[in-house]
Amino acid sequence: MNRDPEHGSGSHHSHSQQDGLHGDKIQAGGSMDENHGHHPGHGTQDSQAGHAGHEGHGQLAGEKRTAEVQVEWISNPVTIETNKEAEILLEIKDTAGQAVEGFSVVHEKEMHLLAIKKDLSVFLHLHPAYLGKGRFQVKTTFPKAGRYKLYADFLPEGVNQQLASHELVVTGAESNEEIDADKVLKKRVDDLEIELILPEAKVNEHLKLIFALSDRDGSPITELEPYLGSAGHVVIVSEDMKEFLHVHPADEYTKGPEVEYMTSFPRKGLYKIWGQFKYKEKLYTAPFVIEVQE
Repeated sequence: MNRDPEHGSGSHHSHSQQDGLHGDKIQAGGSMDENHGHHPGHGTQDSQAGHAGHEGHGQLAGEKRTAEVQVEWISNPVTIETNKEAEILLEIKDTAGQAVEGFSVVHEKEMHLLAIKKDLSVFLHLHPAYLGKGRFQVKTTFPKAGRYKLYADFLPEGVNQQLASHELVVTGAESNEEIDADKVLKKRVDDLEIELILPEAKVNEHLKLIFALSDRDGSPITELEPYLGSAGHVVIVSEDMKEFLHVHPADEYTKGPEVEYMTSFPRKGLYKIWGQFKYKEKLYTAPFVIEVQE
């Protein structure tokens, strides 16, 4: 059993689903396939600073605040292998070591768990099941070997939104991809075209991020379906993985063709942005890399 604590609190959102372990697994740049998984290994990390705005507003925040809860991470098996099912367990306790038992439901889940490979080439959006007495559990597989950072986003009753993080290593033949800013912010994801429209990104400026969606013929998408109770979800991570944001649209109920978000960036550098949208019962994940200037 491995335990490495990490700390922090933030203003984020969480979600609740207790009917079965499953996660929406997305390799960056693709559509979703549902994955059901379990394994234990251990690590402890207290909850870290992180901040994601509700109502579509969010400012990236790094690991800076004092923890309001403690998070113990357990992975089974302890040594996780590529493409083999693993179980991730999280135990949430207060600063006195007592189990935290009440969690608020935000956007249909009590917890979001984001697993991102250090080169930002893999993005998994999972939803652990709440087992009671502060314990969450999810099973998944990791498609590539290497070091991953996991971010658990949840809202215990009576305290601020929490963002806890943890690192784990997936064994196997490892390769790392270069992280470069996209020259064109338009991606074909299966049968959709998804464009990210934003002004030049500068440090500490409030920016409007707009995702414009169309089909393969160029016709605007006007019948987006709710994904976890929202028109879309966006996750943003800095290249060094110290800045994290999970944010929802300004208009949660828009059906397209544009979905708008607001955010700001605290430091210059490269950031990867994943936009997630559901259309005709299929989840689409569009990745973009931008560079933020001084």
